[in-house]
Formats: sequence, structure tokens, C-alpha cells
Amino acid sequence: MSKKICISKKLMLPLRSLKTIKWTSILTLKFLFFPLINYGQTSDSLIPKVENQRFTYTLFNNPDIKVKLGGTIQPWAFYTQWNPGSLNEGGDAKDYNVGLAVRRLRLQSSFTFGKKVKLTFNLGENNFNGKDRDFPYLKILDFYGQYDISKPFAVAFGKSTYDGLSRYAAPSTSTMLQTDLPLIAQPTLNYSDDVTRELSLVLLGDLGKLNYRMVFIHPFSYDYTDANPPEPKNGASQFTDDYRNIQYTTYIKYDFLEKENNRGPNFVGTYLGKKKLLSVGIGAKYQHDALYSIENENKSYHDMNLWSADVFWDHPVTSTFIDATSAYVGYFNYDLGPNNLRSVGVNNTAYGFDNTNDIVNGLGNSFPSMGTGQSIYGHFGLLFKPMGKETDWGQLEPYVVMQSSRFDALKSDMIVGSIGLNWYLQGQDSKLSLDIQNRPIFSNITNEETDRKYMCVLQYQYRLH
Repeated sequence: MSKKICISKKLMLPLRSLKTIKWTSILTLKFLFFPLINYGQTSDSLIPKVENQRFTYTLFNNPDIKVKLGGTIQPWAFYTQWNPGSLNEGGDAKDYNVGLAVRRLRLQSSFTFGKKVKLTFNLGENNFNGKDRDFPYLKILDFYGQYDISKPFAVAFGKSTYDGLSRYAAPSTSTMLQTDLPLIAQPTLNYSDDVTRELSLVLLGDLGKLNYRMVFIHPFSYDYTDANPPEPKNGASQFTDDYRNIQYTTYIKYDFLEKENNRGPNFVGTYLGKKKLLSVGIGAKYQHDALYSIENENKSYHDMNLWSADVFWDHPVTSTFIDATSAYVGYFNYDLGPNNLRSVGVNNTAYGFDNTNDIVNGLGNSFPSMGTGQSIYGHFGLLFKPMGKETDWGQLEPYVVMQSSRFDALKSDMIVGSIGLNWYLQGQDSKLSLDIQNRPIFSNITNEETDRKYMCVLQYQYRLH
């Protein structure tokens, strides 16, 4: 019996055809981009060697020089209740929007030279939704080298997602429990970084069960990131690139049970019960004169001082129905200058905004997700046993997510939450997710919550690796 996954209204893929797409993609990439790859002289010379579930190729017939290829795509079908005053393409006010989009597209490659040197080069982009970007708009996301001197010490340099502060300041977007990322863990998103990527020098390593990273970041200019922060209100702060001083950030984590492999930049969202993990971490981030404010026509600059502490749990369960549990809790204490507040809308499809209702949120699906103040973020998921006896129907995983923030600029707490369900058809390589989010609307007059809106997302993830 053939199972089908709906990627869009026009595209239906049977599961048994995914292998055909996989090999076609690999061979296409090989002939287009890697003409020097040598597969050996056997009758199976066109079949790559699979190591650790990744497609690994030998270069120049040298076993010490290898390239690994992969990619991820995350299409969306969504229904969004828009914030009051949001405008469509024709300039008309609209209460909701229904559409299709691609949240992320990644083409990934890494080159290893022996056991110590690794070069990573990735292409991709976010939010192909008919408004912001059209296919095939791709750019260089990651381009960095890493040298593993020893187990306690390694160094990396280049444009990468290496970051400190918290576990999900550097998330693995293809292994997250929930449909999207915790925005509170991305305080400089698309301002001093580029799609969470930064130009950095990284020192990292493992000391027993202790994992550490120290990152020195040179912020990108707004000319590079296309950032356009609004002018700050009187007495409130906003980011600036007048100076672009170095950012210093670190994250230290201790694994109480199994040791987690954190040699790369990204932290895994969930291992689906394949590991027994209990990790506790603490991190911080600092930049001198990262923000500015204007009060009574006087301009002042402010440092960025951030710190966090978090706990990560991912563990198999011996039960009749449950296979594993996964949980995360993080505390975030942010000093981003006086009354700093930023609203973000993920994959926002609104074209304009007529703020006659005088709300804080901004257009589309935006809500105040980060700023000066204290926040608690957490998520929890239950992975059920595999379904089906004769046919493998995959695994279901319901989850809940919540962020509660007490921002200095608001008089009431900002609480956003979502419930969701993952259907793992082939682990993280083929996954269907349904996520329903409920977010607050805040008044600019009272700085208090006045209403709430919903967003519903159906996401399919296909990962080639």
C-alpha cells in the first residue's frame, strides 16, 4: 500500500519515490558541482558510500579527503489571523490570510581533510512566500573552516551559526521538536546577523562531560543584512550599526547522563529517544554600544548585556505506548537598553500596515517577542511507539510550547503558546507537522494586552543527508 505526503496542492509524493528523488538529487549535484569526485573502479562506481546516514564521497581517490552532501526543504500551508490594520498586496485591509510558502531551503556540503580539518559550505534562504522572495533566490549562508586540535580544544572561523548565550541561539532547524524556533533565543535576528549566521572566530571543546564555546563575532552592517530597524520611540532603545563593536558570547554546558556530540555549531532539538540526555547550560552575550536611544533630542548609546540558563532533557521511555520524552526550559535575562521591544512575524506575508488601531505588534502575524526584560521559554513532547504491525506508519509526537515574558516596555506579561503534532514518517528525514499558535495583541496606548490571534501551520520536512 502506497503512503502519500501532501507537500502542496500540486505535488503529491509517494514515499517509495523518495529514494529516486534522493539519488537523482545526489547525482545531479555531483555532475554539476563536483566533477573531480572519484567513486572508484568497481561496477558500483556510481553508488556513493553511506557513512552515518550521510552521503559521503571520496575526492581524488584519496580516502582522507571526503565531501558530504545534503539538503532540507520545509514547505508550509498556513492560515493566519492578521493583526488589525494589516494590508494585502492591493492595499486593502484583511483579517486573515491563507497561503503556501517554503519556510526554509538548504543545500549543504562539507569537506573533510583527514580527521582534523573540515570546511563547510551551505546555500539557502528563508521565507519563499510570494512576497519577500521568489525562486531560485539562494545565497551563501555558511562558509567556515574548523580545525580539531584535540578533544579539549578546536577552533573555527568564518560565516556560521556558531553562537553562545543559550542552546537554541544556535539551533539545528531540521531536528527541532516544534515547527519553528524560539524567537527569544535570537535577540539579534537579522540585525547584526544574517539568518542567524555571523562572521565569527570560535574556540570550543570538551572537558569530560563539560562542553564549552567562546565566540567572537564581528556584526554585519545593515547594508549587508538589509536590516531597517524603526526609529526608537522617545525614551526607548533600538539597535544601531554606527560602531559595530565586537560581540563576545559564550555557552557552557554539562551533560549529566550520556555525552552529547557538540563539535558542530548547531544543537539538536530532539534525538527521538536515541540518546539519554540531561544537560544544564549557562551563557552570556555582550556588545559595547550596540543600541541607542533618543530622549529630548539627546542621543545616547547602550551596551547589550544578555545572559541565560537552560535545561535540556531527551530520554527513551519504557512504556506500552510512549517511546521517548523531550523537554527544554530556558530563562533569559536581557538588557537591551531602556524599554527595548521588538516584534517579529515568522514568514510574514502582509504587505503593509495602517495602524489606526494603534497597536504595538505591527503588521501580519507579528508580536512582541524579544526586548529588555526577563523571559521563560519551554517546550515538552511525547513520542509514541511506532504505528502499524505489517506496515510502518511512523510515529506521532504531540507537543506544547510556551513563552512568558515580562518586558519593561509592556505593562502586562507577554504570553505566546502553541500546541502541535509531529508525524515522523521516516524520522526527521520525512516529517509532517501541524502547529497551532495563539499570540497576544498589545495596545500602544495602554501597553497592555487587548486581544489574541491564531496561526495554523501545516509543515512538511524532507531532509536529504
